[in-house]
Amino acid sequence: MARLGVLGGMFDPVHNGHIQAACYALERLSLDGIKMTPCSIPNHRDPAIASAQHRLGMLELATTEYPAITIDSCEIDRAGISYTVDTLLSIRQSVEVDQLVLILGLDSFNGIIQWHDWKQILKLCHLLVLSRPGMMVQDAVATGTQLAAREVNSVGELFARSEGNILLAQDFHQDISSTAVRAQLQSQEDNSTCVDHKVLQYIAENNLYS
Repeated sequence: MARLGVLGGMFDPVHNGHIQAACYALERLSLDGIKMTPCSIPNHRDPAIASAQHRLGMLELATTEYPAITIDSCEIDRAGISYTVDTLLSIRQSVEVDQLVLILGLDSFNGIIQWHDWKQILKLCHLLVLSRPGMMVQDAVATGTQLAAREVNSVGELFARSEGNILLAQDFHQDISSTAVRAQLQSQEDNSTCVDHKVLQYIAENNLYS
């Protein structure tokens, strides 16, 4: 049974927190692979600073040592605003997969009921929600997503049905943000602990975020 994770984002730039999230999901859920899907045109936030091609280039460098992580450019290849529901449909149509898991941070989960066609997302995949320091699930989101009925406490329970379950990962601890990384780059602070050295070299060579 093929089980695939999907981790989307701007990746502007990709940082170690993104890779840690992917590796955590791979190990915790025993996934067969993860697709990282960089957003082209976001619906609920400012556009990316780096171009799509630069963000793809950085992702390729950051994942070279992780054969289970692949980059899917479907959102960049698709015209218009990037909607997660379209990405999940695209992956289901292009890859033989039994179960999909959308991996997202708690901050993103707290905005999910504003996403385009978000109810359809829960008919296409499960959710792995990664905890963020000092953040809780908002009441409106818990009610809207029927969290009380969907939440599971183990991987076995998560995959007990084909889609629609939600696992809250309280043991994931990481608080790196691309916003903070860009600020460090602009002020020329050392952020070698936050960003892969190959990505930092790429940023310097292409004069990104300066």
